[in-house]
Amino acid sequence: MSDQNINIATSNVTENCDYKCSYSFKYNESNSTAKNNGFTISITYDSTSTANVVFNEQKYTVSSITITSPSIHYFNGTTMPGEIIITHNPVTTGNILEVCIPFTSSTESSPASELITQVITKVATNAPSQGESTNLNIPNFTLQSIVPRKPYFYYNGGNQDWIVFGALNAIPLSSSTISTLQQIIKKFPFSTPGTSLFYNSKGPTSGVQIGDGIYISCQPTGSTEEETAVTYSKQSTSFDLSNIMQSPIFQTIIMIIFACLLFILIFFGISMFYNYISSDNPKLLKLT
Repeated sequence: MSDQNINIATSNVTENCDYKCSYSFKYNESNSTAKNNGFTISITYDSTSTANVVFNEQKYTVSSITITSPSIHYFNGTTMPGEIIITHNPVTTGNILEVCIPFTSSTESSPASELITQVITKVATNAPSQGESTNLNIPNFTLQSIVPRKPYFYYNGGNQDWIVFGALNAIPLSSSTISTLQQIIKKFPFSTPGTSLFYNSKGPTSGVQIGDGIYISCQPTGSTEEETAVTYSKQSTSFDLSNIMQSPIFQTIIMIIFACLLFILIFFGISMFYNYISSDNPKLLKLT
């Protein structure tokens, strides 16, 4: 392992940074293209008018996505089969933010592994040589399905802040997909220097932006990747009074209540009349 490269391992953690390296995201869908650069695959990502990420109270947007093989980081002292690096530019001023997730060889599957597999397959088919590009045309392609909602590591490398997910939360890819990736891009030694490694045990939050920089969490911090973010739709509001009043069930209930009230009123009237003629008009009672 190069002395310049930081080792992503729990044994190398200096301290926790649950608040100093907080990371919230809401990534949009993108109609992306991919380019084979010979030693990386670069992927474009559609820009938006609002920030994709808030890191340590600063706003960021996605600049580009890069896939490498093997990983540019060392994990527990060794490289992994590959890595995806998501580059974010600050909206105003600040460091570039890199979010990195390694690949691992596994028979398991996830939404992230399905998307990454589609990217690698399309590049291998349509842009297998250096300099070639291809439209991905992947429906619902979004980083929202790729970034884990798991604890992560953080370190600073000069003018770059790095968020790196550990080996335990790597994206699983089949051995054949990894073999395909290694056939279309070559190994290249990237430098990832860093002195102090920190750990965020809470993990990122998936949030939506409201107004100027205010984020509301849609998913609890530290929740598992399998949990689904809660969304709200105006068309599915449970307490729409107009819809309730038009419901056949509601109308039936109202009719039953009205009938019961009418019965009670009639019974009460008869009872009052009987009491009246019984107590106040004894002559009428005798005539009967």
